[in-house]
Amino acid sequence: MCPVCNGILVETKACPKCGGEMTNIGRVTDFFGPYSPYMEFDSFLQRKKTSCLHVYSCLDCSFQDTVEINKIEA
Repeated sequence: MCPVCNGILVETKACPKCGGEMTNIGRVTDFFGPYSPYMEFDSFLQRKKTSCLHVYSCLDCSFQDTVEINKIEA
């Protein structure tokens, strides 16, 4: 399971553009279409089955980046 999706890990990153704080705004799959947040997670093609892709957005300059989060065993 993904520790970020399940609230086990709350991770912030430093923005590579301005140095501000970047925060998780959701899984990449949530941005595919209007119903994608409600679809089964495994129905989307991931880079690898052991990771989950999240979008992080800078709170200062609005720069967005994709971060690969390693899944853990429950």
